[in-house]
Amino acid sequence: MMFNQSILRKPIFNQYICSFHFQTAVMTTQNWTSYPDTGQILRQWNGEISRSFTLSTVVHSILFSTGTFGNLFIIFIYNFKMKGYKDDRYFIPILAVVDILACVFSTWFALTVNIFPVMFPNDILCKCLLYVNYLTTQCSLFLLVVISVQRFLKICRPFQKQMTLYWKRLSLAIIAVATIIIVFPELIFYGKVPVKSAKYNVTGYICGPIRTPENMATGLITFTAAAMSVSVLSIAVIVIMYLYILKHLLRQTRIRKLRHRTSFSRSDVSDNPVPDEDRDQFDSPQSRRPEINGNRKDINEVNVTKTTLHVTNDGPPKLKRSSGSKIKLSTRRLTFMFMTISLTNVVSNIPTIVYVILCVNDPEAWFRNPYGFLQQLFQFMRAMRVVNHAMNPFLYGLFDGRFRDEIRKLCCKNISKIDL
Repeated sequence: MMFNQSILRKPIFNQYICSFHFQTAVMTTQNWTSYPDTGQILRQWNGEISRSFTLSTVVHSILFSTGTFGNLFIIFIYNFKMKGYKDDRYFIPILAVVDILACVFSTWFALTVNIFPVMFPNDILCKCLLYVNYLTTQCSLFLLVVISVQRFLKICRPFQKQMTLYWKRLSLAIIAVATIIIVFPELIFYGKVPVKSAKYNVTGYICGPIRTPENMATGLITFTAAAMSVSVLSIAVIVIMYLYILKHLLRQTRIRKLRHRTSFSRSDVSDNPVPDEDRDQFDSPQSRRPEINGNRKDINEVNVTKTTLHVTNDGPPKLKRSSGSKIKLSTRRLTFMFMTISLTNVVSNIPTIVYVILCVNDPEAWFRNPYGFLQQLFQFMRAMRVVNHAMNPFLYGLFDGRFRDEIRKLCCKNISKIDL
């Protein structure tokens, strides 16, 4: 009898166990439904913002390739092919090295932000990339300040003390130390910062300014104001130096045109026929002794100008430049080259300054609307930082005739090797 009761109770026990497992599974499913996978939602949010950075990724890749290979070519030509022309071009290879570093690290940082906009992987990586980015930007600006002072001394004060090799090397050392010290607070006030999405109700991490606690926010604002003041002061020095240079060159151009016009008018007067009664006066011994500065001198004692006139029957006389005037022309062209490089640097730094101010004021503004105006403005300002460094090789080729000659020689040599 007992055996039969145990047999009858066994199915009831199994039914109870199955019911318990079913209720547990239902509760677990309910828990999964009420507590979704935050990692998956964070990846979804990150992917949405990352897709809006596609254009920025393409632009930065192009600028990286152009700037890196272009500046490597600049270093090769100026260091190994133009060894005899290093006085005016001393800072060009150094500026090219800074441009390469800026292209590499700016692109590295931009691509990391584009791929992980709200899932930035590492705090130390964020600090290092931002530090090197601002280091190269500030170093490039300080180099252009020194170059503008050198061009000012060369053009406006040619007979006074110039910047010797010692002072050039000393200026480079000062730039290196000053830039490292000025940009060092980047390592303190920037890092991996949490951000919260109101749409997805998840928390991500960006690389940006640290605003908490309150003393960090105060220090960040103080550092940003000081760094912006140094940049604005550097830009002001560059602008003032080149305004003086431009004014001096324009004055020289006006004087040179006036002298040429006067020399042409004198040649026209000499071509007119002279009356017979006046010819004796020109043939007299007194007429052969022109008066210069109130003193009589023989014609043989009069100095001849450096510009030589070649008269032809086809048209007006042609001017042949002497070696001294060619050197002056080369100096002017290099000055205009550095002036253009400084102008592009200043123009590209203005969006960077605005971007830094916006990020310090509200670091979360740019990703609230991934396809909105602020997002596009953010991408433009980030790309402008690299444009200046990628454009410089083209400016060297546009203004520097010696650089173009070396490229021509290199190309002709390669073509002759292919023909052989």
